[in-house]
Parts: sequence; C-alpha cells; structure tokens
Amino acid sequence: MTEIVSWLNNNQGFTMSMLTLVYVLATLVIVIYNRKSIKELQNTREEESRPYIFAYLHRDPRDVCFYFRVKNYGKTGAKIENIEVSPPLNFIDRKNPAEFLNNIILAPNQMLHFIMLERNEETAEKKYDVTIKYHPTSSLKKTYEGKYSLIMQYSSQMGYTDNKKSNLSDGDNALNNIANYLDSIRNKL
Repeated sequence: MTEIVSWLNNNQGFTMSMLTLVYVLATLVIVIYNRKSIKELQNTREEESRPYIFAYLHRDPRDVCFYFRVKNYGKTGAKIENIEVSPPLNFIDRKNPAEFLNNIILAPNQMLHFIMLERNEETAEKKYDVTIKYHPTSSLKKTYEGKYSLIMQYSSQMGYTDNKKSNLSDGDNALNNIANYLDSIRNKL
C-alpha cells in the first residue's frame, strides 16, 4: 500500500493529467449528446408547427357527386407549388386542379372545397394518385411533398347521421339539422 501512495505522490502531475483527460472526454460526450438532443427537439418542433396539406374526395350521401377538398391540417400557412391528380378529375370548365390551385396560400385549418362533375358511381370506380408539393409561407427553403392514393371502394357505405342534442326537442333538432344542411350547401357554393 505504501508503494502505491509513494508512486502517486511521485507522479502527481501524471495523475492530474489523466483525471483532466477523463473530465475532458466526459465533457465532450455530454456536449455531443446535448447537441443531438437539441437537434431532435428542433426537428420535433418543426414537425409540430409545419403545414400538412392533404387533398381528398368527400362524399355527402345526400348528394349525387363527390367533392374534392384540399385542407391544411398544420399549424402554419402554406403555399401550394404544384398539385397533380391522376386520372384527371372532372371539375367545372374541365380544368385541371393545377390550373387553379398552384400558388394558392392556405392558412392553418383552411379548406378549399370543389364540386366534381361526375356521378358517385363513376368516381368510386377509380383509384386517384395525388401529388402535392408545398412550402411554408414563412420560408421558401423547406419544401414538402406528399404522394398518396385515394381509393374510394368503401364510399358507397358512407351514411348520413342526424345530430340530436339532448336539450332540444325533436322539432328543434330537425330544424337544427336542416340549418346545418343548408349551411353545408352554402359552403359548397
């Protein structure tokens, strides 16, 4: 035991150098993990606040056609750079969605709603491939692209449900449902 104590006393500079090296290495490991953690936090925050634009076909069972909807589900505004749907959808004036949707800005939770000029049965038979390219209104550097397919095979099973509020009479509930239906028609126009 005395030999170890005397060696440590004789080599105090070496021991201090080794301890300092260990501290430096431990500090570097901590810095590296902190940077990774900060980067992950930044990515998570960006993913939470970025725009998420989706296009989909909506079928109201009370109508004879589908509606093409484009909605920003994100927390920031976005500008659509390009949108493509294949096979083409039949809109008023036979326009392609890219003709009237490119360079449109969508606020968070804003939805665009378009009437399609074909019957439910015609639309439900097809599979539509959608590609949307967009960027946040706050930055042109980040561009997002979504590619997916819309398959309408279960659209015939969609139904309509009346909303009933417990504090209203049956007549008042019926009037409320009619008012909501008229509002939906007004929004479609």
